[in-house]
Amino acid sequence: MKKTKQKNILWVEDDQQLVDLYTVMFTKIKDIKVEFLMLGQLALDRVKEIEEGKAEKPDLMMLDLLLPDVNGDRILEQLRKTPSTKDVPVFILTNYGGEIMEVKMTKELNAEKYLVKTEWVPTKLVPLILERMK
Repeated sequence: MKKTKQKNILWVEDDQQLVDLYTVMFTKIKDIKVEFLMLGQLALDRVKEIEEGKAEKPDLMMLDLLLPDVNGDRILEQLRKTPSTKDVPVFILTNYGGEIMEVKMTKELNAEKYLVKTEWVPTKLVPLILERMK
């Protein structure tokens, strides 16, 4: 019997309530491990660690745009510039629902999805993530 490889999601989100909620939801799902980073600088540091071979590349990154220190667009730009992370699939999950930003993220920086939090409640978002992780 083939053992399923655990999938890793790196989730950059500064809203503690959302972190807590998604932590509970994903704890119940085997074969998926979610790591939350609450600051953009930590995500930039992780990209560097992946490039240096000190950290594992995630199978998916969930990325908030509005963070207290470094905004998500800068993180995505760095992710795309870094050879070992340029192909990491990214779902933007944000409260910022602007068409200009959506075009920048999806067309220019190759984010796979641009999701507005008010439209993508957890019961709708988790199945989308699980489908992508197959």
